[in-house]
Amino acid sequence: MSVGRETRLSAWIERFAAHFAEEGIPLIGGRILGYLLVCQPVERTAAELSQELEASSGSISTNLKYLVNVGLVTKRTRRGRQAAEYRINEKAWTDFIQRKLNAIASVQLLTDDGMRLLSGDPERAMRLKAVDHLYGWLSEELPALWERRPASPK
Repeated sequence: MSVGRETRLSAWIERFAAHFAEEGIPLIGGRILGYLLVCQPVERTAAELSQELEASSGSISTNLKYLVNVGLVTKRTRRGRQAAEYRINEKAWTDFIQRKLNAIASVQLLTDDGMRLLSGDPERAMRLKAVDHLYGWLSEELPALWERRPASPK
């Protein structure tokens, strides 16, 4: 790959990491995810990730454990090789999104409970009603959208 392309990919990995930091994934974890999505070959050791991402081995190790625990990255060891290799778990992204959809549904249940508690007090319920309305709409609309999602490319 050209130097210019690698520079643009590095910038993209940073943007990817920043986005997922807002989703609750540590910045280094997001960098690991972004890098593992575009690296060739597809598997990397922790040492290789540390070097490529210019991050401490401790930070890489901590974030790899987190990403493996949440299922977004898989770890593989091979006989005769000391270092484990890590790769993106492409199938786990569906589960990742499903958990987010479930979280939306759980907020709607909470706001619905709050609306029942405030049923005789419309003034106090006004702000909660706006949130409940939004999450209610999302809870109704997103499942149908999710069912229409395209199959993953091969």
